[in-house]
Amino acid sequence: MTAVARFLQQGSTVTLVLFFALMPVSVAYSEIAGGIALVLGLAVFILTPDRWREVRSRVAPLRPMLLPAAFWIIAAVLSASFARDSAGSFGKLSKFLVPFLFFAIPALVRTGRMVRHAVIALFVGGTATSVFGILKFIDEPGRRLGGFVGFYMTTAGLLLMIALLAFTIALTKGDRRLRLGATIVLPVVITALVLTDTRGAWIGLLAGLLLLAAFLLKRLVLVPVLLAGLLILFPGPVRETALSAIDPGHPRNAERLFMWEAGIRIFRDHPMTGTGLAGMRDVYLEYRDSRSTEKAAHLHSVPIQLLAAMGLIGFVAWVFLFGRLLRWLVRAFRRSRSSGGLGAQLPLAGMAISLGFIVNGLFEWNLGDVEVITLFWSLMGLAAAACADDPV
Repeated sequence: MTAVARFLQQGSTVTLVLFFALMPVSVAYSEIAGGIALVLGLAVFILTPDRWREVRSRVAPLRPMLLPAAFWIIAAVLSASFARDSAGSFGKLSKFLVPFLFFAIPALVRTGRMVRHAVIALFVGGTATSVFGILKFIDEPGRRLGGFVGFYMTTAGLLLMIALLAFTIALTKGDRRLRLGATIVLPVVITALVLTDTRGAWIGLLAGLLLLAAFLLKRLVLVPVLLAGLLILFPGPVRETALSAIDPGHPRNAERLFMWEAGIRIFRDHPMTGTGLAGMRDVYLEYRDSRSTEKAAHLHSVPIQLLAAMGLIGFVAWVFLFGRLLRWLVRAFRRSRSSGGLGAQLPLAGMAISLGFIVNGLFEWNLGDVEVITLFWSLMGLAAAACADDPV
C-alpha cells in the first residue's frame, strides 16, 4: 500500500469511528462523518486494487440479505409510483437505502481493533447524550428526556439499542476492559431511557433482555423482571406511564387504538401498494374516528403504518427483510459462539437489538426515524464485520 493510500485509510478509520460516536448525538454530523469515511474508503480501493478481493470475501457471506434488501426498495418504489402524493413519496425513498449499511460497514471496518473502537465510540456517544439529557431533566424535571437529539422518542429508540449492546457485552465473555466499560455505561443509559418516558422502548428493552436470558443463563430472566418492577415502583410520571401500558382505558392507549383502527380501514381501501410514503396526516384525517383528538402524522405502529402506506407488498417486504436478518444473525452467532469475543457478542447483541427494535415498532413508527434506523443498520453491519474471517 502506498503512503497516500495509508493516509487515506487512516482518515477513513478516524471518520468512521466519529460516525459511530456521533450517531446518538447528531444525525447531520454523523452522516457527514460517514460520508467522508465512505469516500476515503472508496479512494483506498481505487488506489489498492487488491483490496477489492478482500472486500468481496468479507461481504460474500452477506449475500442472503441482498434479495430482501432489493425487494424492500422495489416495494417502496411501487408504493411511491401509485401514491396519492407521488412526488412527496419519491422524496422519502432515501430512507429505504439505509439497510445497505449492513454491507458497507463490513467493507470499511476491516480489523478487530476497528470493531472494538466503533463499539467504544458508540458507548461514548450514548453516554454523552444520556448525561446531557439527565442534566437537562434535572434542570427542567417536567419534560421528557430528549438528549442531544431533542425528541424523546428518537432518543429512546437510540438508547434502547445502546443499552442492549452494553447488556450483551457486560454479560458475555470477552475483552475485560470493554466489559467494564459496558457495565459503567449501563446505569447511565438506562436512567436516561427511563426518563424518556417512552413505553414502547421500555417494552422493547425487556423483550431484548428476555432473548439474552434465553441464549445465556435462564436466571438472567430476573433482570427484565426486576427492571419492570422498578418501573412500576418508580414514583411519579414514570410509574404512571408504566402502569398505563397495561390499562386499555388509558387516554394514550385509546388514541393509539383509534390510529390502528383507521390504519386497517386505509389498508382495506388501498390493499396492494397503500396510499404512499408521504401525506399520512391528511389521509388519517379522512379515516380517523370521530372521538379521536390527535392529528397524527403516522400511525404509531410499524405493521399498521406499512399496511396503510405501502400495502400488502410493503408489509411482506418488511417481514422478508427482518425475518432473513434474524435468521442470518442466529446462524452467525451459532458459528462464532465457541470462539467468544466480539465475533460472538455482536451477533447476539444484534439478535437482542433486532427483537427490541421490532417490539418497539409495534407501538412506535421507529422504522421512519432516520436516526434510529441508521444506528440499527450500522449495528447490524458491525455484527457482520465482527463475524468476518480476519477481524476478531
